Amino acid sequence: MEVIKPDGVFDRHHEWDDLVRFVGDRAPGVRIGVVRGRRRHGKSFLLEHLCDAVNGVYTVALRQSRAMALARFSDFLSQSLGYRLGTFQDWVTALDTAVDALSHRPGTHPPLLVLDEFPYLIDHSPELPSAIQALYDRRGPRKGHPPFKLILCGSAISIMSTLLAGDQALRGRAVLDLRIGPFRFRDAADYWNAPPQTAFLIDAVLGGAPGYRDIVGDAPAPGEEGFFRWLEHSILNPSHILFTEPDYLLAEDPRIRDRAIYNAIWWAVAMGATSPTQIGGLVGMDAKALTYHLNVMRDGGFIRSEQDLLRQRRPTITIADPAVRFHNLIVQPNISALELRHARDVWDRSRKTFSDKILGPHFEEAARAWVRWYGAETGLDDIGQVGTTEVACREHRGHEVDVVAISRTAQARSKGARITLLGEAKCTGKARTMADLRRLEHIRDLLTGLGWDAEQARPALFSKTGFPSDLKAAAADGRVHLVDLETMYAPHRDDLA
Repeated sequence: MEVIKPDGVFDRHHEWDDLVRFVGDRAPGVRIGVVRGRRRHGKSFLLEHLCDAVNGVYTVALRQSRAMALARFSDFLSQSLGYRLGTFQDWVTALDTAVDALSHRPGTHPPLLVLDEFPYLIDHSPELPSAIQALYDRRGPRKGHPPFKLILCGSAISIMSTLLAGDQALRGRAVLDLRIGPFRFRDAADYWNAPPQTAFLIDAVLGGAPGYRDIVGDAPAPGEEGFFRWLEHSILNPSHILFTEPDYLLAEDPRIRDRAIYNAIWWAVAMGATSPTQIGGLVGMDAKALTYHLNVMRDGGFIRSEQDLLRQRRPTITIADPAVRFHNLIVQPNISALELRHARDVWDRSRKTFSDKILGPHFEEAARAWVRWYGAETGLDDIGQVGTTEVACREHRGHEVDVVAISRTAQARSKGARITLLGEAKCTGKARTMADLRRLEHIRDLLTGLGWDAEQARPALFSKTGFPSDLKAAAADGRVHLVDLETMYAPHRDDLA
């Protein structure tokens, strides 16, 4: 079945194709799909357009009682069907009625029902997954019933990610598990219609979540003053919804009741704490006492645990959402001044923090993303996993490598894995020099001496401000990669991932 993606849906080509393939499957019986992703990533927007395209029924739950939710569900169905349904007393009856009614509605596509904000329903109706299981068991693919598609969608990642896991009721009964993430940085630049320098600043502050543009408006005007004015009117404005964005994000997860400890964890990670012990030291709790809270934040997609690509060591904890990092480093420490509308003073004294703790780490993340997604454009044709590592060195007390890639056939943390790229990413006004290249070559020699297959690893330097002539000359033969913002945001948009 071919369903053309509407012009109003930006990007999301793969996601749209996956959804269309799912809803267009005419195999008999009820088929279940799960769509999950963080708030403001465009899940609901995409599913609403899908329902419009195939005459499906889109319903969205609210935070309300069980009886009110069942009544709201009946109202949605009645409006879509054009005639009034009765009141439902339980979800088994509600779902059976929905399938029967929608299956008899004329149309060219298999009937589709979307239950958005599904975790809100589970909160007061924990039996709902079992009711869907019963529906599937009665009307599934092997029962000979007409085709019917049911999509469950939600922003509470910790809830949605466990729907299909372990001994859960829906385990083994879904055929679609679609994760909607933020835009890649090039797509985000197109979405904001912003040049590389401006697009990078937006990405460092808000990431690639498309929903932020709906509430912020256009991209900032070029230059430092234009960027400040954009911040002043949005995320630094106490009247703006983004001023308290972390609280809204935490509210997505029904397991989070006391938000104070979770906000404290976010703050500690933003300040540079990367392990449970370091986080506990900053928030005043024992590392073991933090285990539950850290697991909740990992499951919810609020923090990430990133493994060293080459070494067996404890993972590094980082913040998943740039907007949260900006809030904890810039907004939260200056809340009183911002509430007094002293945004200019706050911004002036926060510039170094913004440069060192926001732009720097974000540029390193963007460099790794460029290698993974777009490196093939410049001849990097054997890129497998991409990450970071630390290399022991008696002479220099060790080296942190911002970007390291291994071959497609290599396994991470497997001694002897073939290393195909070693990179350094610096987001400063200082130009890169031949010393940076020699450092990478030195690290390559160290890794080779330690038993890694690194002799052919290509050095790569990433710089926000470009490169001097001697480095360009050294890179003329193609064995050294020099990557600036213009290269990272190059107009070539073919998806090579």
